[in-house]
Amino acid sequence: MHHDPRTTEHRSWSGTSLVSVVALTLLCAGWPGQAGAQGKKLGAYTGTVAISGSELGQEKVSYRASVKISLPLTSGNERSAMAELDDVDKPSASAVISQWDLAGRNASPDSDGKITSWTCALAAPVEVPMSGSGSLSLNYKPKTYSMFIALVARKPIPLKCVNSRSGPYKKEQLVSLFFGTSEPDLLPGKELPFADPARLTASFKLVPVSQMKGRNGPTDMEWDFKLSR
Repeated sequence: MHHDPRTTEHRSWSGTSLVSVVALTLLCAGWPGQAGAQGKKLGAYTGTVAISGSELGQEKVSYRASVKISLPLTSGNERSAMAELDDVDKPSASAVISQWDLAGRNASPDSDGKITSWTCALAAPVEVPMSGSGSLSLNYKPKTYSMFIALVARKPIPLKCVNSRSGPYKKEQLVSLFFGTSEPDLLPGKELPFADPARLTASFKLVPVSQMKGRNGPTDMEWDFKLSR
């Protein structure tokens, strides 16, 4: 019998696979903090993030998305402030996925000596709600900040695929995204400067060096956050 790559696809994490594991672990643990009523009192950083990058592995993914998100402040004083996200109950973000190109192949030949491969792509841009986990940390004296936010879609995106053996087929796949200045195990890690704490903007390329190295390629990000109270 031929090995069906669709079975392999469903066993693997979709898109930014390590980030999916990190986000789900943090969400289940309720990390990093209490982003509830206190966040409403202190305000929130609200804005957009443009993200494009790739995942490496048996399935190679190239993706592009635009995210709208709100990061509630949970603590702050004259020296520093923290925004934390752990939205288990309801999504705090929405993402328009404009590209999700996937290509994969079996590691070994089938019984006839041929290797099965497959490709998938979005039929059209799609918007999905996303749950997030992570933190944004600001230091006022040096005027720097660091962050890492992992996002997991709450519903799958539709893909049109082609199998090298069986031809066209459709599938739905849950996806995940991330943005920030450092990988989660490196926080505070890389810090970026800001001129005004009321607005954080940057164009940044995250090159994995730790947990994500070998799993994710460089990720290009551009964000614009405004503090609202």
